[in-house]
Amino acid sequence: MSIEPTLAKIPTMTADQRKVLRTNAEAKLASGDPKWAADAPRVLAALDVFDEEQGHVASQQRAIKVADLKDATAVERIVLAFEIEPATQAEEKMIQILLDHPGSTATQLTDLHGWVGDAWDLQYGGMCARRQEYLWPLEPSVRTEEAPNIDMLTIKTRGEDGVLRYANRPEAVEAFKLLGFRVRS
Repeated sequence: MSIEPTLAKIPTMTADQRKVLRTNAEAKLASGDPKWAADAPRVLAALDVFDEEQGHVASQQRAIKVADLKDATAVERIVLAFEIEPATQAEEKMIQILLDHPGSTATQLTDLHGWVGDAWDLQYGGMCARRQEYLWPLEPSVRTEEAPNIDMLTIKTRGEDGVLRYANRPEAVEAFKLLGFRVRS
């Protein structure tokens, strides 16, 4: 299968399509699979040229960070994940709320964010899912097909009342501190 048609489509792709293509090419390159050894770098190079022409030089820094993931500690992996895919304002607020209120229920965290219902855990899980490829290798026991994405960064405990309570994993707290979030002492 030739990579040429994909390369030819790059200028007509949306930013999201290019992002997916880059992520896939980086994953193929990182896998060490010999059949992708020539094509993945070509795709990444074509995306870099396009990005540079569009004024997006940051993509080169992203490739370096993705390469750094291979030997990263859990804390470094979380930092890199949020440098590669920066948190949105809503995600920053969500992270800070959990840092400020560890041991809270999903309902309490949802209320603190100003949402309705129990949206917090779904939104936090979604934030983790968007960075899954960077966070996934944190610890083999953290991620299985059955485990929700939220477990990548949080610890859930069941209180005496039977309600789940959330806190960030210690490595997530350290990473968020390095990313400039306010962390309780």
